[in-house]
Amino acid sequence: MDKKKPAKTSIPATLPETAQGQEPHAWTEKSYEDRELAAMSCPDGDLNDIDFFRCRFEGCQFVRSSFRGCRFEQCVFERCDLSLIRVTDSQFVGVRFLKTKMLGIDWTVAALPLSLAFLESIVNHSIFVGLSLQKMEMVQCTAQDVDFTRTNLTRANLTETDFLCSRFADTNLSYADLSKATNYSIHPTMNRLKKTVFSLPEAVSLLSAFDIVLK
Repeated sequence: MDKKKPAKTSIPATLPETAQGQEPHAWTEKSYEDRELAAMSCPDGDLNDIDFFRCRFEGCQFVRSSFRGCRFEQCVFERCDLSLIRVTDSQFVGVRFLKTKMLGIDWTVAALPLSLAFLESIVNHSIFVGLSLQKMEMVQCTAQDVDFTRTNLTRANLTETDFLCSRFADTNLSYADLSKATNYSIHPTMNRLKKTVFSLPEAVSLLSAFDIVLK
C-alpha cells in the first residue's frame, strides 16, 4: 500500500490573533456565575482556586497561563487562545471549546472527572494519556500529534477531525464515531474497536497493519 501523504490543514480564520498591548485582567473574585467575559487578556497569568459556573469566554487570551485548582462548570470558550495553558488540579465539567486554539495542553494533570467538547478547534500536541473521556466530542477539529494512549474514548464523537501523527495505542474506541475523520493511524489489534464507525476511503488505512497486498 502506498504511504499516505499528509493532507494540508488550515487554521480557521475565525481564531483570534495573539493580543498585544492589552493590560492583563485582574481576577478580583473567587467565584463567577453566569458571566459574559469578552476580549479579556491574561497571557502568562495565574488563576488560582477560582470557580466559574455557566460563564462564556469570547475572544479571550490565556496563552501560557496557569489554571491551578480552578473549577469550570457548564462554561463555553469561543474564539479564544488557550495555547500552552497549565490545568493543574483544575476541573472541567460540561465545558465546550468552540473555534478555539489550544496547543500543547497536558490534560492528565487536571482534576477528574473531565467532561469536554471541542468543536472546530485546534488541539495539536495535546496529551490525554490514560484519561476516561467517554462520549467526548471532538468534531471538525485539527488534532495533530495528540497522544490518546490508553484513553477511554467509548462512544466519543470524533467526526471530521484531522488526526495526523496522533497516537492511538491501547485506546478504547468502542462505539466511537470517526466518520469523515482523516489521517488517523489506528492499529486494529492494538486498540479496542467494537462497533466503531469509520468512513471510506480513509478506513482502508486500518489494513496497513497487516502484511497484505491490495489491488
